Amino acid sequence: MALQSSSRAWINVPCENPSAAPCHRSLHVCAVRKDSLYIFGGYDGSNRINDFYEFNFKRKLWSVVLAIGSAPSPRDRHVAVVYKDLFYVFAGFDGSSRVNDFIEYNFLTQRWSSVVVNAGLPPTARHSHAAVVYDKSMYCFGGYDGSYRNDFHEFNFVAATGRVPRPRYRSSLVVHNHTCVLFGGHDGSRHLNDAHVYDFDTHVWSLLQTEGPAPIARDSHVAVIHSDAMYIFGGSTGTAVNDFYELNLESNTWQPMQFNGQPPGQRFCHVGTVYDANLIIFGGYDGSSRLNDFKQFRFGEEEFQLDIPESTLISDLRILVNNDIMSDVTFVVEGIPVYGHKILCIRCNYFNAMLTGEMLESRAREIQITDVRRPIFISLMEYLYTDYLDVAVDVAMELFVTADRL
Repeated sequence: MALQSSSRAWINVPCENPSAAPCHRSLHVCAVRKDSLYIFGGYDGSNRINDFYEFNFKRKLWSVVLAIGSAPSPRDRHVAVVYKDLFYVFAGFDGSSRVNDFIEYNFLTQRWSSVVVNAGLPPTARHSHAAVVYDKSMYCFGGYDGSYRNDFHEFNFVAATGRVPRPRYRSSLVVHNHTCVLFGGHDGSRHLNDAHVYDFDTHVWSLLQTEGPAPIARDSHVAVIHSDAMYIFGGSTGTAVNDFYELNLESNTWQPMQFNGQPPGQRFCHVGTVYDANLIIFGGYDGSSRLNDFKQFRFGEEEFQLDIPESTLISDLRILVNNDIMSDVTFVVEGIPVYGHKILCIRCNYFNAMLTGEMLESRAREIQITDVRRPIFISLMEYLYTDYLDVAVDVAMELFVTADRL
């Protein structure tokens, strides 16, 4: 028998109602909660939008998220994270100005409301920043507030030390164990492809020294974590790209991904996340059109073959029927011995009581079986050994009657 793992290939995400998908867009956000992907806002080519969609991976259905209260204003280049039963939206660009409002959606009450901040100063109004959740906090890095920023905020301000990354926007930020990894972006004069690590325990930044061919400098890409690796897909190097890279965070080694089939088209300002060992990609901008294609890449090992011999269990057990090899009990049926094994006790309550209980047969060297024809008894033994029986119709009723007696 051949056993194959899932191949490393791009495919469309299975969807039962593609006509209900969000409109074409870029500069939107996404986050996963339980078995659903949530997408909020973005730019459709004409307007900033603030629609809120759910895609349920189990049901394979898109739906509009029901909500009451004051939703975030239409915007793009914002961030969103999920923590417990809350979906947080922070900052962005509303079409006329940068904003720094902080709004939450409660999945239990289906209500939007402003986040109550009890202390500390919020980040300045900005867009194109990056954010992640770690432990009990949201961390936000960089962006553009009129200047390219490299400040790093928690829900309360975090005073970072070490080699702080240069100011930038449209970078990516992912969590790995007790660290977060920052990659790429644009500093106002050039694209970047440096990688930095922030240690949540020590609050120290450090430049990640990597080996292997790194991705070309870019911004507006997607970065995700799967297992002990960071994966980068797409982005803008000045033009849209669709290359796909892995950074192994144990060896700090870059390598381009190998896969089957065609990757999604070139794009930037798209969204991506990981669900059930799949990289999920939605939308973006290819340099001329907004997109709403919905793609997944299945992480998995390369295809392999595992040859497992066909089972011989039943045929091996059938050999023991009426075979004196290792026989430890003898039945006499119509005056002729029929050899068996006491393991039959676990298959038949009648034999269990006969061989292990207080019946006289439990002490006898040979057990007399009466009122049963020998071929019928042997057929019954074959069923007890193999759980399979092939008998002619004319003897089936006699066999059923005998089995019912036993």
